[in-house]
Amino acid sequence: MKKNFIISTDSCCDHFKSYLEKNNIYCIVLKRVLNGKEISDTYDSDEDLDRFYEELKKGALPTTTALNPTELVEHFEQIMKAEPHGDIIHLSLSSGLSVTCENARKAAETVNQKQQGRRVHIMDSLIGTHGMSMLVDKLIAMRDAGYTTEKALKKITHIRDHQQGWVIMSDLFHLKRGGRLSGFQAAVGSMLGIKPIICINREGKLAAESKMRGAGNAINHVLSKMEELGAKAGTDFSKSMVYIVRTSKSQLYDDFIAAAEKKFPGLKYTKRVVGPIIGTHLGGGGMAILFEGATRLDIKVK
Repeated sequence: MKKNFIISTDSCCDHFKSYLEKNNIYCIVLKRVLNGKEISDTYDSDEDLDRFYEELKKGALPTTTALNPTELVEHFEQIMKAEPHGDIIHLSLSSGLSVTCENARKAAETVNQKQQGRRVHIMDSLIGTHGMSMLVDKLIAMRDAGYTTEKALKKITHIRDHQQGWVIMSDLFHLKRGGRLSGFQAAVGSMLGIKPIICINREGKLAAESKMRGAGNAINHVLSKMEELGAKAGTDFSKSMVYIVRTSKSQLYDDFIAAAEKKFPGLKYTKRVVGPIIGTHLGGGGMAILFEGATRLDIKVK
């Protein structure tokens, strides 16, 4: 059956390569740099990702690079050549986290000027990692149900604007190595068991919402936000899929899942691992929960 639109994304969606291929999703890979070597890889198992976090734990500190307009133009043109029918909906890493989205817009303008009757539509995810994979999953369902491009864009925009992302940070020394905390802040915070709580705000940026002392308090705080913001939207967590994601394996993650199952009987959720681009910045031991709820909060980045 001919599809009305083609789905494209970048590797920050963190879906496995085999999943993307199976569902005919075109993906362009962001790169990271370690010891002067450029790494352009995709993963296909949790075990591969866990090895990446082991390297971080040993002190590896890669940097990441944004996609540039030239490689995005090439990506879109290759899709147009491979797929003779349909517009492209490209879901990009948040404009609040990277210039990749703005570069995708520039590339789309270039490609659209050459096309007759077909267009590349850039969808700013305003999120990253499995917040993006959730949106990709929604687009797959819409594409396969025969949605028009216009209807799909309208619906996915509504879902995005009501998508909640809450992060519990754990490895303060990784934040120190990355220049986001001073050595003193990292040492004192770790000694006191401080867990920064990050909210993905309306602009798609990482906004510090609070700092909780102890893993138990951090878990309870995030679950209370989930309950509050889900209730405002009438979300039934036994029917609406929740994504519970982690960086490296941790007791925090296991305890969070146990507490979530207890608080929300019948909770419908999937467990995922954060990929290398976002994981480079979060470090080990961190976790997040992603769900549909009330309109995203307008918390300012300090």
